[in-house]
Amino acid sequence: MAQGKPGLAAGKGRRRLRAAGRLLARVALAATLLLSLFLSLTPTGRAATRAAVLLPALIGASEPGVLLLAGDPIHHTQRVIPSDDGPVYLDTWAPTTPPPPLPGSREGLLLIPGVGDNRGVEQLVNLAESLARAGIVTMSMTTDTLISYQLAPTTVDAVVEATLALQRYPGVGRGAVGIIGFSAGGSLGALAAADPRIRDTLAFVLSFGGYYDARSLLRDLGRRTISVDGKLVAWNPDPVPVQTLANTLSPTLPSLDYARIVSGFNPNDGVYLPPGEVAQLTPVGRAAYHLIVGDEPDQVDANLAALTPAGGDALLTALSPSAAVGQIHAPVYLLHDQSDIYVPFTESRDFAATLTREGHRHEFVEFSIFAHVEVKSGLGVGPELRDGLALYRVLLLALAPSA
Repeated sequence: MAQGKPGLAAGKGRRRLRAAGRLLARVALAATLLLSLFLSLTPTGRAATRAAVLLPALIGASEPGVLLLAGDPIHHTQRVIPSDDGPVYLDTWAPTTPPPPLPGSREGLLLIPGVGDNRGVEQLVNLAESLARAGIVTMSMTTDTLISYQLAPTTVDAVVEATLALQRYPGVGRGAVGIIGFSAGGSLGALAAADPRIRDTLAFVLSFGGYYDARSLLRDLGRRTISVDGKLVAWNPDPVPVQTLANTLSPTLPSLDYARIVSGFNPNDGVYLPPGEVAQLTPVGRAAYHLIVGDEPDQVDANLAALTPAGGDALLTALSPSAAVGQIHAPVYLLHDQSDIYVPFTESRDFAATLTREGHRHEFVEFSIFAHVEVKSGLGVGPELRDGLALYRVLLLALAPSA
């Protein structure tokens, strides 16, 4: 009997371990079930899952494999709607499955890719398809004005009309539609967010690499520097914003100035007006031209003032979110890379500073891994992890269907 007691104790110990193991397994199963229910049925859970799954779509610019394998089936449609800016071209990617039981409708996202014709750009299509496979009705919009690398106040109406169309899309919650704008699209989205037709029903507006004040953007362009923490830092813009601002300002100039600038100026190919033709421009035409090409940095303020008689100053105000920020009711999310050569990151800093002063709900994240709105290559794990976590936090807020 003395030798049997250890065996008996060992047997009891094994039974206790098995019982404890079964209990732990049940707890783990219950926890997994609760987590699955949380992630699939609650808005916060779905937002967390979507943000985690969609992050690679933004960082890697491709559709995540998990969405291709297990995401919702989707369909793509195209339509054209009218606006004050002319026809608005809409591409919509939507799940073909019913909306989730909670909250009973889907979130909708309006993407504004910025200037140029970006409808076939692979990164945009991949992002839109990824969002749709994650259960979000995603609409991308553009107009002839944007396609021609130009900005106009009437395009704001096009953004509003596109937002209303998305709010009316079957299965989309009217108060669950947000706007995501890239580059100048972010600025147009912010202006649209102030419109009385949608400002009280808009879930959020997100600006990725957008400008806050068109006048300060033109000032930075004219002097080829930006002010960072009180110090002037050299800033050499890409030809795209140079050409876009030329196209935007030229219609406010006298007709001969407009014709000369449009026909003889192409910064993409390094083509500028010869001095003789610059001399033939009117004073307001010369002021606009010098601001655009940045060859009179010491005369920037005087050249900006010279735009007023031709209506250029009023145009810059109409295109500036800074003039409408007090009318925005939705949360504002600002993303900007510190080395952006299309739009200075200080524009988003100024936007965030105003929102902070006004107590407006917002988030602002500065990155180092993007070239404007596209991810740089060869940066290593550290920067991508740091900026990726910051991006995930904003995605989590923006993708909450209950926002």
